[in-house]
Amino acid sequence: MKSDNKNKANNNEGGRFSKRIGSTTYLVSVHFSKTSKETFEDKMMRFVESEVRKTA
Repeated sequence: MKSDNKNKANNNEGGRFSKRIGSTTYLVSVHFSKTSKETFEDKMMRFVESEVRKTA
């Protein structure tokens, strides 16, 4: 499969990246606390469960 550089996440700035989907470019900054006891997977599971409760 050929790599498409236009849709490839750019992770050069540690914690910031851009993602182009169609004609829209999303600029994303991420931050994680070094003292947090919750993993990324835990955070995502909590988020998904919260969203499910909102739609139920």
